[in-house]
Amino acid sequence: MSTKSKARGTQTETAVVRYLLANGFPKAERRALKGADDQGDVTGIEGVCIEVKGDRSNKVSAWKAETVKEAANAGAGMYLLVVRVDYKPVERWEAHIPWNLLGADVIFGGLEDWQWVRLDLRLAVDLLRAQGYR
Repeated sequence: MSTKSKARGTQTETAVVRYLLANGFPKAERRALKGADDQGDVTGIEGVCIEVKGDRSNKVSAWKAETVKEAANAGAGMYLLVVRVDYKPVERWEAHIPWNLLGADVIFGGLEDWQWVRLDLRLAVDLLRAQGYR
């Protein structure tokens, strides 16, 4: 990973944390890397694993699989993937959440790409608050 892409990743994670801090999650902070046992990029919201991606490779399928693994490492029942969208403010970045974690009664078999919902980060944060996460 180049220094430039690492800086972009740090900047992206920091922007997400600042947004969370300003919108009802006062304990949100960037998580230190843990190598193979990584537990997501943002901590401070009990029971929630947040993976943040800022690079432009758009490997959303692989990032979803990574998010599921890191949520398991963290023991989190709620997890989401946040993907930076250039030229949009942070609240409009993409948040991907598995359908079954939205409180839907329908639960499909394994977790495949089409079983994720994409919404703005602002709406995902509203959803977390509505479900009682703090």
